[in-house]
Amino acid sequence: MTASIVAATFIATEGDCLEAVIEVGDQRLHVMDEFGGGQMAAGTQVQLELSPMPSERDDWDAIFRANPGREKRLLRLDGWRYLALGVVTQVDPVICDCGLLQVEDAFHTRDVRCVGAYVGVTLARLDACLA
Repeated sequence: MTASIVAATFIATEGDCLEAVIEVGDQRLHVMDEFGGGQMAAGTQVQLELSPMPSERDDWDAIFRANPGREKRLLRLDGWRYLALGVVTQVDPVICDCGLLQVEDAFHTRDVRCVGAYVGVTLARLDACLA
C-alpha cells in the first residue's frame, strides 16, 4: 500500500478509528481517524499520512470503464469509500496515480500495455494517521 503525506486542516471526528473529516487543499475528505482527532480543535493544521485501502470487489471491465474523462481525483461514494480515478503508472505491482494519492495493488497484472490506461478503482477506506 502506498501512503501520501499531505498538509490538512482538521474539521471534525466521530472518535478514534471512526470517521473524521479533513480538508486537503480545497477538497473535503472523510477518513478513518488514526491520528487522534478527538484531541484537536477544529481548524488545526496537521501533517497526515493518507493510506488508501483498495476494495477487492471491482472487476476488470469496471476498472477500465470507470474513467472515460481521463481524470486524476477522488470521488466520494459514501462514508470513507471513494472512487479513485487515475492513470496506471506501473505494473507488477500496479500503481495508479490518482493526483492526491498513489494507489498500489488496486488490481493485479503484469501486462505492460496497461501502463498509461486511465482507470477507476474503489477504495474501501481512506486511512489517515500522523505523518
